[in-house]
Parts: sequence; structure tokens; C-alpha cells
Amino acid sequence: MIGSLFLVLPDSKIVEELAARFCSSAQSLVFPLLSLHRFMTTTLPLAYSEGAGSKLHTISAKACAYGVLLISDIFGLDTGDDMADIGCWCQRYALEIEGSIPLILREMKIDGLESLMMLMIFKYFMGDLESASFLVSVTSRFLFQLGAHIFPPPPDHYDKRNEAHHIRDLFWVCYCIDKDLSYRTGQPPAINDDHCDLTLPPNYVQMQSSNILSSGPCSNRNSSTVPLYPWDIRLSVMKSKIYNDLHSISASRLSETEILRKIRHLDKGLEAWRVTLPPDHRPTLSFLEQTPVDAQTNTQAIMLRLSYHHCIILIHQARCKIFQSDQPIDNLIDDGHRINFQILVDASRSILIYLEKALPVLAHECFWVIIFYPMIAISTIFSVALLDNRSDPENERLKLLQGFTRLIRQIPIKRLTVAEISHLEFIEKLVEEMGRLVLVTH
Repeated sequence: MIGSLFLVLPDSKIVEELAARFCSSAQSLVFPLLSLHRFMTTTLPLAYSEGAGSKLHTISAKACAYGVLLISDIFGLDTGDDMADIGCWCQRYALEIEGSIPLILREMKIDGLESLMMLMIFKYFMGDLESASFLVSVTSRFLFQLGAHIFPPPPDHYDKRNEAHHIRDLFWVCYCIDKDLSYRTGQPPAINDDHCDLTLPPNYVQMQSSNILSSGPCSNRNSSTVPLYPWDIRLSVMKSKIYNDLHSISASRLSETEILRKIRHLDKGLEAWRVTLPPDHRPTLSFLEQTPVDAQTNTQAIMLRLSYHHCIILIHQARCKIFQSDQPIDNLIDDGHRINFQILVDASRSILIYLEKALPVLAHECFWVIIFYPMIAISTIFSVALLDNRSDPENERLKLLQGFTRLIRQIPIKRLTVAEISHLEFIEKLVEEMGRLVLVTH
């Protein structure tokens, strides 16, 4: 195994402390990757047993311990002198889990699944989406093997200590990330909804609503506290429907009439989700400069709003497929298309304006997750500007492009590396070129 001769786990007390911190953090409600009871009583003793890492059934446990170190670093839980070196070793910990994948799949243990899930989240937050996508595929098959795609049997109330409920948590995290990655990578999702029971956890809607109204994590949480999962499960299901109905291979064969019918249906579905949220925190159809932002909002609520506007873009982008034909664009654009263009621009503008206002409360580990939304917004504005330059006499779209560079430089970054610096420089040059092209075609 790569690095296994030199890399050893830190003292078990450190890993135990980090696991406890994670399981009591706000992040663990969104990413319920670990059952603390199971980790302390089963996984940790195995990971630190004599000969762990070479004996059968201990490799998965040791990989899970490495996963805890990864996730602790990503979410900034590894504070203190004893843990100062963890951030420096994260890539080695990741390599250790990657090198163990064949044996983890052979063992097929829950702690091995947990390690792969934590590695997936690590890759996702580091911006390594190709690796994250690969891990989604692996973990989804793992989850199917364990029956996690089926609603757990009674008891009906949620209990994190119940193994079936914990595995179901892992399924929902994998499901939500899978549906999100399909848009970030342009690849089809790994999980087919038709083969899964998508029944929501008990009291999930109430839990999601109470979280949006709260400025911090649930204060009285325990093993029966239903997690939030990334974004909102219902919104992830909507993303899946949007992909299947409008962006799949089969959708590419639809006529414009059929596309319009599906757009109307999906618009209704998205609106039905929106109105279930608390009125004071419900995403508005568009976000304006004068729209207030609650200073007590949390990262989960921010992600929901950004994802909502992203879904609007995804739905209404589908009508633009007609412009891929060889006919002159001016002959294809009618009033209906101009209304559609305005919907796309409004949603994109809403992302940019809202994100700038919400930046002060955004978690620092979210850079690679967040940067996707303004990039989608700016590319949408650019595309509309090229397609329909006559209906923007005041150059509003160009101004949005020009103001974008200021915004991305404000997005908080936990650890500024060469990757982030070069990516930001590339984006600035790209947006500058976009602005030049829009100006030329105006």
C-alpha cells in the first residue's frame, strides 16, 4: 500500500477527539458520514488493534480513521497543537485510503464505506470533481449492495445508532452529491432514481425548515435528530428530474413543444418546493440589490438559495437548444424566447447579487463548492448576451460580467494554494475575454 511503511495514525485519543468534534458539529448534520457510537465501539478499536492495516477486516477500519482526519481538516476541526500537523498530511491520508480501495471493496464493511464517503467529500471540497465522481460511482454500488437504496424497516423514528438508518444517511449524502456532480462534470448521474425508494426520512421537512430559521446547529441534538443532508433532498430529487427530462440523451430528441411542456411541469415542481420553506427565508423569484439578507443566515440556507436559482437556469436553458441549429439566430428568436432569456439573466443576476451579500457568513471551506454558482451565472449571462444583444441597450449584461471579478476575489478561501490562485487568474482572464466579445457583438 502506498506510504504504508511510513505513514501511521496519530494517537487514538486525537482521532477519537476529532470524531467527537465532527459528530457534534453543524457539518455533521449536513454530512452525516459517521455514527459516533459505532466508530468508538467498533471501528476505532479495530483500527488500532495489533497488526491493523494488514489483517483482514482491519483495513477498512484504519481507512475510516484516516477519513476522520481528512474530514476534520476540511471542516476546520483540527485545531490545537496536537493536531497542527494533520493538514500537512491530508494528501497522504487520502493516498492511503485510495491505495486501500481494492481491499475495502473486498471486505465490504461499513467503516470501509464510511472511509470512501469521507474521501469523496474531501475530493469534492478540494475541487477534484473527477475523483469525487469516480468515488460516487464506487460508493453507490457499495450502498446498493448494503440495501441502502431501500427505505429502512421499522422502527419508524430515526435513530443514528440504528445501522440501517446510518447506512440510509450515507445513501442520501451520496445521492445529493451525485445529482450535483452531474452538472459540475457534465456526466450522467450514477444513481438511477427509478431503482431507489426516495421516501424522505421522518420529520425531514420540519428539520430542514427549523435549520433555515436557525443561525447555528441544532442545540439539543442527539441520536434521534434527523440530519439535513447536502442542500435539500427534495431539491436534489428535482435536480435529477431536470437532468432526466431536459439534459439527458433522450431529452435531446424532444421537440420544442415537448421541451416547453416539461419546462412548465418542472417550474411547477420547483415552485411547489419553494413555497414549503419558511416565508421569511424562502428564496425569492429574483434577488435584487435592495433585497435584505438576514445577518443570522447560515451556509445551508445560502446553498439552498444558490441552488434554487441554479435550478431555474437549468430548466430554462433547455429552451435555448433550438439555437444549436444552422438557421440564422434572428429568425428563431421570438417574444417567448426573449422572456426566457430574461428569466435566465434574472436568475444569474440573483446568484451574483445574493452571493456578494451573503459572503460574510459563508464557511471558508466552501470555495470550490461555491465558485461553481457564479461561474454558471456568468456563462449564462454571456451566452444570452451573444444570442440576443439587441434587447440590452444599456449594456446591463456587460456590466454584470465586468463586476464579476470583484466578486470572486471576495469568496473566502480556507487555505490559499497555487491551485486557487491559478484558477482565479484563469477566471479573471476568461471573464475579461467574455466582456470583450460581448462588446464587439453589441
